[in-house]
Amino acid sequence: MPTQEEVNLLRMAMGRTKREEPDLDAEWKKIIANDGGETGRDDGTVETHVSSRNRVVRTLWIVAAAAVAAVVMMVVYPNHGEKGRETETFMAADDKPRQVTLETEGETAKVLKERKADFSCERNADAAENGKGTLQAYKMLSIATSRGMDFEVTLADGTKVWLNAESRLTFPEQFRSDRREVTVEGEAFFEVAKEATRPFLVHTKYFTTKVLGTSFNVMARRQETASVVLVSGKVEVKAASTLTMTQGEMVSFDNDCKLRKTSVDTYPYVQWKDGFFYFEKAPLGDIMRELGRWYNINIVFENPRKMDVRMQFVAEKTQSINEIVKSLNSLGGAKLTLGDNEITIE
Repeated sequence: MPTQEEVNLLRMAMGRTKREEPDLDAEWKKIIANDGGETGRDDGTVETHVSSRNRVVRTLWIVAAAAVAAVVMMVVYPNHGEKGRETETFMAADDKPRQVTLETEGETAKVLKERKADFSCERNADAAENGKGTLQAYKMLSIATSRGMDFEVTLADGTKVWLNAESRLTFPEQFRSDRREVTVEGEAFFEVAKEATRPFLVHTKYFTTKVLGTSFNVMARRQETASVVLVSGKVEVKAASTLTMTQGEMVSFDNDCKLRKTSVDTYPYVQWKDGFFYFEKAPLGDIMRELGRWYNINIVFENPRKMDVRMQFVAEKTQSINEIVKSLNSLGGAKLTLGDNEITIE
């Protein structure tokens, strides 16, 4: 029988598939009884079964829980009729140290040893206002994460920000009396402290997001993937045009670089902050780009058509790259080879 931890993980992730809760004991017996191998389905997906408990590592439980049926499996969504892109190499590897740095205006940058920092009112109570009711001069701070590192920041007003790998958050030591403003490069998740009189503005290279109190994810690495995903509350996104978002919506750019709003399941977009890679019917090219960034490794597609193969894949960010490659290879949608600081996809 599965351990209680495995059961809890399976129940949690299965709950996100919007299906009735499965009979876990029955499903475990099916896995033990199965002799392995792949079986095809009418809809073109591929089921990969596990033949023994020794092969059921924690990653496969999470991947199975995120799949599209109430059995333990991983899924590949075949590419129907799409033309492959030109061969592409993601040059993710560099020789920079894995670390988080804090840059303070007028001071030397320093490396942060902890995985979170608090700049809230307890620390800054004496710096809020002078006798005339206006803010004193304040310093600008900047926290940057390297590849393979993420970080949690609490700002002066109590707003919490999670920075993904290779991202930067620039913010004031104290906010102004009329508004709160920060700048993001890369990816960040915000839980904004509610203040009716002071809007919170998140600036990126591509757009500005305006809120009063809400939680949302900002992606601003590349124009083609730049987006805002709203988990709760209400926000306003401004670029060349302005769109108002409500819970469960995503704003991104269309082919004409105009803002486009769609309804989404927000769950996959925010799992990175809780320590997971979570890809739901995502192109293998996008999956490998993110893995290359986290593990600081080069990605080479020898077969460009494989970049468009869509997969459903979930794993813990604490796993080794060797374990990740094995899990992806078990899907059967592409063959990945791990070499010296490089993953090749055939």
